[in-house]
Amino acid sequence: MVNPFTQRPEPHLFKGGDASDYEVFTGEAGTWCTRHSVSGETIQSVRPAIDMFNIANLGVNILNLGVGIYNSVQLQKVTKKLDRNQKQIQSCVDKLDRNHEQVQVVSDKLDRNHEQIQTCFNSIQNALTVQHRTLELLVCNQCNLAQQMNILREEMRTDFKNVVEEVKDLEARRRREEFETRTFKLLKAYERFTYILPELLEADQLIERAEDLEAWLRTQLNRIDIGKPERLPLMVALAFSVRAKADAFEAKGGDYTNFATKDISLLINQLRDEARAFCEGRSLYTLGVEMPEILYQYAFLNRSLCKGYELQKKVKQVDSEFSFSAEELNWDDGMQELRVLFEPNIEHTEFLGGNQDIKLNTLADYDWYIRFANQDRLTFNVHSCPSIKLSNILWKIGHPEPKTGGIGKTTLNTLMSFALPERVNKISHIIQAEFKLETSPKLLVVSN
Repeated sequence: MVNPFTQRPEPHLFKGGDASDYEVFTGEAGTWCTRHSVSGETIQSVRPAIDMFNIANLGVNILNLGVGIYNSVQLQKVTKKLDRNQKQIQSCVDKLDRNHEQVQVVSDKLDRNHEQIQTCFNSIQNALTVQHRTLELLVCNQCNLAQQMNILREEMRTDFKNVVEEVKDLEARRRREEFETRTFKLLKAYERFTYILPELLEADQLIERAEDLEAWLRTQLNRIDIGKPERLPLMVALAFSVRAKADAFEAKGGDYTNFATKDISLLINQLRDEARAFCEGRSLYTLGVEMPEILYQYAFLNRSLCKGYELQKKVKQVDSEFSFSAEELNWDDGMQELRVLFEPNIEHTEFLGGNQDIKLNTLADYDWYIRFANQDRLTFNVHSCPSIKLSNILWKIGHPEPKTGGIGKTTLNTLMSFALPERVNKISHIIQAEFKLETSPKLLVVSN
C-alpha cells in the first residue's frame, strides 16, 4: 500500500513558479504542508478526505449491536406458542387448518429472519473489526491524534484490506489482540445461542461469556479518563456484551427480563455521560473535521440501545417486527458544511491563506465582527478594526495550524458563520437533543 502519511507528496504551487521554490514538510497536525520559500507562506497540501459514506455504513453496523437478535428470540417464542395451540385443538379441524396457516406465516417469517440474523452478525463483526483497529491506533504513542484518525480513515476506505504497517507499537498491538480475542469469543457464543434457542444452557453460557467481557472492558475503561476518544471502541464492545446478556435474560424469561431492561437502561445513561464528556471543551474543528467518526458512532450506539430498550418494554407484542426509519439511519451533526471547507481538494479559484487580511467593508461585516469578537455594539468603533486575519477566524473554530491553514475564497462566508458563538451553541443543542442530555455540552470557543 502506498501510505499517504509517510510518502512525501509533490508541493502545491499555490503562488506559481517552480517546485524548487517550495518546501514540503509535516505540520503539527500530522498533515503535509507546502511552504513558499520566498514569502514564507504555508498551506496544508494533503489531508485525507472524510468519507461520510464509510462513516454512515459504520453507523448502520453499530445499530445492529443493540437490536439485531430481538426478532429471532420473539419469533421462536411465537412458534412454541403456536405448536402448543396446535396440540390443544386437534379435535377441531377448522381451527387446526387456521392454525396451520398461522404456523406457516411464522415459519416464513423465521426463514426471512434467519437471513436477517446472519446479516446482523456479519454487520456486528464488521463493526467490531473497526473497533479493534481503532483501539490500537488511538492508544499508540507513535502518532498524534490527527495522524491516528487520518490513518484509520484511510484503512476504513479499503475495508482494512490495507493497513499502514509503519504504525508499530507493541503495547498497542497487544491490547488490540486481547480485545479482538475476547470479543470474538462472545460473538461465537452469541451466534450459537441465537440458532439453538430455546436451549437455556446456551443462554447461561452466553451470560457467563458476556459478563466476562463486560468485567474486562470496565477494567480497561477505569484506566482511561472519561471523554477520551480511545474509550469509544471499549464502549462499543461494552454495548455488545450488555446487549448479548440482555438477550440471554430475555430467553430465560421470568424475573430475568427485569435484569435485561435494567442493564440496558443503565448502559444508555453511561453512554450519554460518555458522549457529553467527549464533547465538553472540544472545538468545532475537532468534533466536525478531525474526528467526526467518534461522535457519529456514539450517536448511533445510543439510538441502537434505545431501540432495543423500547422493544424490550413491548415484549408482549411478540408478533411485531421492527425496522429503522430513514430518519434513524441518518444523523446531521450540523457540521457537514464545515467539513467541506477543509476537503483535500485545494484547487480553488483563489486560495486564502492564514496570514491574509480579510477586509471589513460593510455594515454586515461589522455586525459579524461584533458578534465574533463579543464587542459592545454601543461602544464599538468601526474605524478601530478595518480588517481581520484569516488565522484569527481559523483559530476561533479550533484549527490546529491557523497561520498555515486556509480555505477557498468562495467559502469564506461559511467559515465566518461557524466562527460565531450562536453557531457553536446551535451545534451544542443538536448534540443535546440527540443524546437527550439535561443541558447542552459546553463546546470550546477559542478566545482571540
